[in-house]
Amino acid sequence: LPPDDQDPPALDVQADERFITISGASFEYVLDRTDGLFKTMNVGGEPLLTRPMEVNIWRAPTDNDMYIKAKWYLAQYPHARARAYDTEYSVGPDGVTITSSMGLLAPAVQRIAALETVWHVSPAGAVHVDMTVRKDPEFPMFPRFGLRLFLDGAFDQVTYYGLGPHESYPDKHRASSHGRYSSSVPELHVDYLRPQENGSHYDCDYVQLDGAGIKLTAVGAKPFCFNASHYTQEELTEKEHNYELHPCDSTVLCLDYAQNGIGSASCGPRLAEQYRLDDASFDFS
Repeated sequence: LPPDDQDPPALDVQADERFITISGASFEYVLDRTDGLFKTMNVGGEPLLTRPMEVNIWRAPTDNDMYIKAKWYLAQYPHARARAYDTEYSVGPDGVTITSSMGLLAPAVQRIAALETVWHVSPAGAVHVDMTVRKDPEFPMFPRFGLRLFLDGAFDQVTYYGLGPHESYPDKHRASSHGRYSSSVPELHVDYLRPQENGSHYDCDYVQLDGAGIKLTAVGAKPFCFNASHYTQEELTEKEHNYELHPCDSTVLCLDYAQNGIGSASCGPRLAEQYRLDDASFDFS
């Protein structure tokens, strides 16, 4: 960042039918107009992302998801992807604003949700997002909702303020306490014998990942949840035993508005309503 007494240089914006490229003194971000999400993000000449950003509603089913997961598969949640119908931008003295009218879509089903997304990139490179989500009530409760970022694997140190040090969820956090915690990414993984969703941290104000001399910090307008792992949710879904798991080359960072609760439905009642991610509409910033 420039010294406090100097203004950042003006942003350079280049756009065509497919991409919007925003360049500053030390960064270059490329947003794909077809899905309204960032395809690449480079800082100091180094890539932050190893894959394009995603809107993410899937989690590897837990043992307690054994009944609801049939509805999730029928709704094609593992294959849901964002698509943008219209993406426009404007440039002002405080940065670049990008607006996208989007849908959350999957094969062979109607639109799962409508999304109105506003990105703002400041001259210093800070990125702010406001996402308004309207879920089709015909669909079952979401496993989760948020953004998934595939970061360079060098991002292996995590600091966060929220519920820790143990994994925590809306209905599973009594063993945790609020505080500032630091951990390596592998230490956040919970090694269940049968691979499944694990390692989330609930009610967080911020999370920071550190690697290769760069720090990436995410701050929520409201408390949020995050996962940081070397395993993708697809890997955790597909494998039956923990010894079959293979880490990926990236650090997978999930920034969640919320996750569905864990519950006890493998041997008990359905998840209580107050822990379900089944809101008809919500805002994620």
